[in-house]
Amino acid sequence: MDTLDYYLKYNIYITHIFELLAALAGSYYITKSKNTAFRFKFFAWYLWFVLIADIVGLYAVWNYFDNYQTFPWLQDSPFARNEWYFNCLIVISYLVQSLMFIDSLIASKMKSVLKAATLFYLIFGVIEILFIGDVFKEYIIINIFLGTLLLLSSIAVYFQQLLKSDKILYFSKDLLFYIAIGVVIWNLCVTPIYIYDDYFNTENEEFILLYAAILRYCNIFMYSAFAVGFVVCVTPFKKIGIWKKPE
Repeated sequence: MDTLDYYLKYNIYITHIFELLAALAGSYYITKSKNTAFRFKFFAWYLWFVLIADIVGLYAVWNYFDNYQTFPWLQDSPFARNEWYFNCLIVISYLVQSLMFIDSLIASKMKSVLKAATLFYLIFGVIEILFIGDVFKEYIIINIFLGTLLLLSSIAVYFQQLLKSDKILYFSKDLLFYIAIGVVIWNLCVTPIYIYDDYFNTENEEFILLYAAILRYCNIFMYSAFAVGFVVCVTPFKKIGIWKKPE
């Protein structure tokens, strides 16, 4: 098996296709929509970052099948595996997504609490990566679960405020609603799998296939939700009779 066979066998390319579709839809949205909130512009560019970062993260697979001929200096180094890389990306992803929902909230005590929790998560995550966790050999589970808790809490407050406001009348034109649905389903399905990270090795191919399948279908759902949201919400509000655009 070579890198291409691995890429095709585990259908990794499918995730990249849907990441690309979501990123393109995001770019279309910020191009066509006027007065787009900064958080949505940032999220659209973030999706391009995710696509590129995921592809770059395949360097470990490439080195494995290439026998380190392309990057010989990585062999026997702490960076030979890509756990350190994704441990950093995980913290970044949870921060970006959480802050997007927190930014959308109206001023309240809960918003202040979530901001403080975000700062705590950033500090804790960096300390865990730099000084405590075995960042080069395994995923730092505590960062994943704390990040999931922060993100889902932010989304829960967003839904609470949505239900109590007039925005619920036109939730189908609220981009955050689509993003929230995709993110919630993904985290509820994928996050628990990290508990079994120790089984992710070449000796447990059945587990790898199961993990790959769950991750693939969750990615398809989440990035499809993003893409649909971008396309649906790009429609000018004056054409659908809505007097105020969701912030």
